[in-house]
Amino acid sequence: MSELNNTVEINGRQVSVEWTKSAARELAQRAQPLVVELELYFSCLVKKFVHFHEERPQRDTVAVSDKLAVFFRPVTSTACSFEVADRLGRQPEIELDTPNVRKIAPKRVSIDYVRGAWKGQYWI
Repeated sequence: MSELNNTVEINGRQVSVEWTKSAARELAQRAQPLVVELELYFSCLVKKFVHFHEERPQRDTVAVSDKLAVFFRPVTSTACSFEVADRLGRQPEIELDTPNVRKIAPKRVSIDYVRGAWKGQYWI
């Protein structure tokens, strides 16, 4: 599936970032880098999310190319309530920043652009 790739470092670990030719074509048209957030969400269950940001967030990112940047964001929920999740769409969260969490990083990231939308996944 992936045609292009680069290796970056997150939390002291090597992370392979791959993107398809269709993603490369879309990235080439951008005036500024697409920022890909790799969220590891510890809540009632552990979930992985990939969010795409048009604007650079107020945090450090890792440049994958001149048109692509990534960051890894472990978070945990502050509650585990179905009522809250229904109202907000997910549990309220706080970022995790502990020595153990700073040892976690994705091993591989895959990015694609399909039918006008960014798609991504990653493996720990």
